[in-house]
Amino acid sequence: FLMIDSADHITPKTGLTITSQRSIDGAAFTATVNTATEISNGWYKINLAAADLNGDTVALRFTATGADSRNIGMVTQPT
Repeated sequence: FLMIDSADHITPKTGLTITSQRSIDGAAFTATVNTATEISNGWYKINLAAADLNGDTVALRFTATGADSRNIGMVTQPT
């Protein structure tokens, strides 16, 4: 996922310490099991654990000082 500078809302933001949270099925946001790490050029990745995806709907929220928050919603598919 891409993190953008909050000063201009355009420029990819590097060197961030990201707070990653998840909400499962509309519950309160809590920390994800793993933390996000930078790939390069403002792009980051996170290895989501099974506990982070254990529901029908999952909302992910990534925040960091100096960057716009990034929100991602998903619907999981039963196996």
